[in-house]
Amino acid sequence: MKKLRVGSVLLAGIVAAGAAWAHGGATGIVKERMDAMSDIGGQMKAVGRMLRAGSYDPALVSSAGATIAGHAGKTLVDLFPEGSLEAPTEASPAIWTDRAKFRAYSDELQEAARAMKQLADRGADMQEVAGAFASLGGTCKTCHEAFRIKK
Repeated sequence: MKKLRVGSVLLAGIVAAGAAWAHGGATGIVKERMDAMSDIGGQMKAVGRMLRAGSYDPALVSSAGATIAGHAGKTLVDLFPEGSLEAPTEASPAIWTDRAKFRAYSDELQEAARAMKQLADRGADMQEVAGAFASLGGTCKTCHEAFRIKK
């Protein structure tokens, strides 16, 4: 269990660190999506801290899952209209050349966030939630590797 929690927390740290990049100068849709990604990262960080501390709070997990799911799926895809590459975007042009894959990752993010929320709502134990959290973080990481410019 401890190994699972540590891995989950490390994964959340990677996600949160990515969200911490400066958004200075961002405007319009680029700022909107950077704000959404920061919110997702903040929610991941909160759940990661909770898991690391070993103090399971199902309400926090449920809320985080709902927030992340709300930013994902079609909502997230719509934040990336064709050609929205204004600085300081971290979006890779691959988002528009492989739109189907990007859409699939966004849908996976939404499904993983909902699954984590549902586990918390059903009273699942911390280990089950940690597994769902690790899966959610893995989805973030996979998408970032494919569609985010490394700065």
